[in-house]
This record gives sequence, C-alpha cells and structure tokens, in this order.
Amino acid sequence: MVKGSAAILAVAFLVASACRDTRAAEGKTYRGDNSVVKYSGISDSYAKALGRVAEVARGAAIEQFGFDMPETISIEVAIGAKTRLFTDGAGFMSLTVRSQADLRKPSASGVFNIYGVCHEIGHMAMYRMIPERLWMTSDAGEGWACYLGARLVDIVRDREGVDLWPDRYDYRVDGTARLKGQIAKTDPISKAAAVWMELVNIVGDKGIAPILAAWGKASVDLEDPGAALRQALLATNSEPRLAGWWRKAEGAFVERRPKSAVAEQTTQVENLSDKTAELSRDDGASAGIRSMSGSGHAVRFDAPSGDWYLTAVKIYGSRYGTEQPPAENFHVWLCDGNFRTIADFPFPYSSFERGNAGWVTLSTRPTKVPRRFVICAGFNPTKTKGIYVHYDKAASGNSYLSLPGTSPSPFKTGDWLIRAEVRLAAVSPARGASTP
Repeated sequence: MVKGSAAILAVAFLVASACRDTRAAEGKTYRGDNSVVKYSGISDSYAKALGRVAEVARGAAIEQFGFDMPETISIEVAIGAKTRLFTDGAGFMSLTVRSQADLRKPSASGVFNIYGVCHEIGHMAMYRMIPERLWMTSDAGEGWACYLGARLVDIVRDREGVDLWPDRYDYRVDGTARLKGQIAKTDPISKAAAVWMELVNIVGDKGIAPILAAWGKASVDLEDPGAALRQALLATNSEPRLAGWWRKAEGAFVERRPKSAVAEQTTQVENLSDKTAELSRDDGASAGIRSMSGSGHAVRFDAPSGDWYLTAVKIYGSRYGTEQPPAENFHVWLCDGNFRTIADFPFPYSSFERGNAGWVTLSTRPTKVPRRFVICAGFNPTKTKGIYVHYDKAASGNSYLSLPGTSPSPFKTGDWLIRAEVRLAAVSPARGASTP
C-alpha cells in the first residue's frame, strides 16, 4: 500500500514476529481463480476487488512479460494501528488498514491500494527469478517494482475497467502516467525505475524475464558483482545497445560488498587445544521470536585473549512452513567488527526441526576469529518457509538486524539467542611450550 500523493514506494520486506500490532485476518475468505483473500474488518466487495486485482496482475505478469508466477496469490487483510502492505516475495501479501476507509480511492484516503498490490506482484516477479540478491541495491529492487507495478495497473484497467474498485474511480492515473511524473524527480528509486524502463524499451516486454533469470543463475562475486552480471546480461540478447545500458545501470543497480581485510584462516581440529568457550550475549530465556526477510540476525562478540577458532554457532529457534524442509541452504557468516565477511558457512534447512524450538548446534570448519567479530545468520524466509530465531527480554546493544556488508540496525527489543563456540589453538612444543 502506498500513502501520500507523491509516494510511489511500497514496503517489500517481511518481519514475522510473535508479537503483532494487528488482529489476525480471520472470519471470511474470498477465493478467485488464482487468488485467496482472508480478511476481517472490511467488506466482501473490497476483499473481492483486492483478489481480482492480484489475479489479473498475476496473469499479465505471465502472459505479457513471461514471468514465472505462483499458482495462487494469497492476501491477508487485518485491521491495525497503521496502514502497510508487504510481501514475502514468493506469493503472499499482508495488508493492514486502520479501517475500511483506507481502501477508498486515493483522492479520499491518500492510499494507492490497486497500485500497491501490483507493486508487490512486481517484487514477486523479480524475487522468484533472483532469490539471492545481496548484490542488488534496494533502489534497483524498488525501482523495478515501481516500473512493473505501474505497467500492471494499466493492464488491469484495460481488462477490468473502472468498475473493478467498489469506490469507483479511473485508476489509470495510478499507473504509468503517475510513474512518469515520479521519474521527472531526482530520488534514487524513481531514477532506477527510469533505468528499468529504458531496458524494457530495448529488449521488449518478453526480453526482461530471461535477463533476470540469467542474473539469478549467475555465479556472482559479491566483492565485484558487475563482471558476472554484465556477462550474463549480454549472453541473453544480441541487442548492441545493452552494453551501453549496463554502463549506466551498474552504478545504480550493483552494490559491492567487500570482504574483510581479515583473511580467512582455518586449521584442523587436531591443531586445537581442549580449552573451549561459549560466547553469548543473551540470558538464555526466550522472550519472543522473529523471522527476517531482507535482513538477518547478527550478534557481536569479543573473543578472549589468544588465538581462538570458531568451531560452531548455536541458534535457539525452529523451522516454520511446509512439513518437509525446503531443499536449500541458509547461511551463517563470520564477519569482522565492521560486518564484513571473513567466512561463509552454508547449512541445510533441515538443520532445524519444524515447530519444536531448541538449541541447534551448527558445526563450522575451525576458523580463526579476530578480537571483535560478528556472527550473522540469514535464512531468506517467505510466508511458507523460514526460521524463527528467539530473543531475550533485554537488549545489551550487541544484537543487530543485518546481513554481511550492509549497515547494521540495532535490535532494541532484546538479544538474539545466538552463540559462538570457540576453541583455543594448541601451542606447538617445538616453540618451547607445552600443549595446554
């Protein structure tokens, strides 16, 4: 959902929490051909309209642009303290309104609901093709959703007419006409939308999906993503203008995530002593849970004096979603004190039990830690798969919302129940000292 006459940005990340400020959608369900809307606090007519917008926009994303979209778009609508709309990027949207009045036409409510749904479907179209997007700037992601969302509004209007929305108005004005007005401004998201528009003008509507798919499959070095992305781009299409377009786009679309200046140093277990330590910031008692999309769970630690090696990360949590774990990995990173990657440890989703919270020990190859270091965990969750990580009741100032290479945001609710197990290196007898 988008508020304000000038706003064109919709929230595109999911924060799932044990504590919510909305009443869960319940009571009624609208089922369309390719949409399901669960709702309370709004009329049947608005629920049906939301579902119809979603399924027509979904169909257009498939038919006109060639995207791989979910069979069903699910929307949950609830009454809450403020208006907001977000998606998990896979096929689910959550819409919160203060009252049904927020669903009236934008001239009365200040909220662009039709555009908002189309915007989120734009995110789904991209995210399903590029599931790992650490190289992509947020401006690029939002700019794409602004562009495709506006195009989809126009298509929905052409197919459904002005009678689609209960509070009848000609919502064509919320589509590309409004986008062009935004592009005339200088904010980074609107500028990114203009770059996407230029790309589609070069390759055509059906040419964009192969490019996103190629980027999703590319082996990208996060220190310098541009080279692999350029190669993947040019391999999809022989259009000579693409090279020039990429020179313009790279600066706006690509975020380099330099690795730590601290080199990754590993050793064999037999080179470690028996002296171990479990480093923690939490008090061991859960006060809540969260699943983070678009960010991660991070904790900063200080190692004892000496040469210590990370041997395991412990996380108190549980898996949610489908009964069978997804066939994919999540990642745990050892970072320096500036949140830059030293080492990356992938683990299967099956490491966590579904629904049964507990401490999960994730063994790592022994990797030397600096005096101050950070453990980051990223699960790339959606509505139907993810990990609930627990936190305690008091924040020490050492827990963050962050992924490697991003600016960390302090987690002020508590401390993540994430711990680091480290072992001290053995001292070689050849150096004149006994092994501890």
